[in-house]
Amino acid sequence: MHCCRELLARLCLVVSCGWVLWFSHACTGPSDQEIKPLIETHSIESPYQSHETSLRVLLPNGLDLSKRYPVLYVLPVHEDGSQKHGDGLMEIAKLNVADRYQVICVAPSFSSEPWYADHDQNPNKRDESHLMKTVMPFIESHYPTERDRGARYLIGFSKSGWGAISLLLRHPETFHKIAAWDPGIRIDMGPMDEDTDDQIQTGFGSRENFENYRLSNLFEESGSRLGPEVRLFYFNCDGVKRTAGGARLHSLMIRENILHRYVMESNRDHRWDSGWVTEAIAFLFKTP
Repeated sequence: MHCCRELLARLCLVVSCGWVLWFSHACTGPSDQEIKPLIETHSIESPYQSHETSLRVLLPNGLDLSKRYPVLYVLPVHEDGSQKHGDGLMEIAKLNVADRYQVICVAPSFSSEPWYADHDQNPNKRDESHLMKTVMPFIESHYPTERDRGARYLIGFSKSGWGAISLLLRHPETFHKIAAWDPGIRIDMGPMDEDTDDQIQTGFGSRENFENYRLSNLFEESGSRLGPEVRLFYFNCDGVKRTAGGARLHSLMIRENILHRYVMESNRDHRWDSGWVTEAIAFLFKTP
């Protein structure tokens, strides 16, 4: 125990609020290669969700409380506790993003599958407000974060890729850059499924409310607010039903003179760990 206390003292960490420290060989001292990611886990209540949700935070090793760090929000595809398509935060951890780019990485969660919209018929499914009015204020009041637009980033795929794009277009003054891989574009640009109306009702409520979050509408109405910087990276996958819709969205961005990076790539597994995250992170954090 004495040795462990000395290690914690050297790390200069204060453990509270349900923090989880991951490290190996604590009493003998890990080598640089053995250092595990430092992830803190919180349970938070939100007036915008039906029940408590978890919030995980991946910190750079040796967090300096006198500094301010940018924040990467790793947006989940599924509800809290489901990792059907992999674990985004753990993929970010495997790539050592927090240390390499000196960024705090945050994985919020939601009580039901999020489309990152405020449902207009279900007050317990206001996912946009949960992120922006509960999660973000919690992070910015509990961690040494930069609090301007240039320091907030989003990454997601499938439904959370849709969410990253819609959040940037609806709040360009809040978020700086986003990366969206193979987003759930069929609900907008087609081809439509038989259950599209049910998906809209479940995720957004009324058709009118869906139109407020529809990406094609947002690009036409708000795309110019992104300015002269390339702030959006859009991956499209070839050979799947959603390919054509993704290409149409790319054409729409060109027509609206919206600067963006677009990649059409061969199809790969629809998962966090299928290899696309590396290029997305490079876009978000590497300077030209």
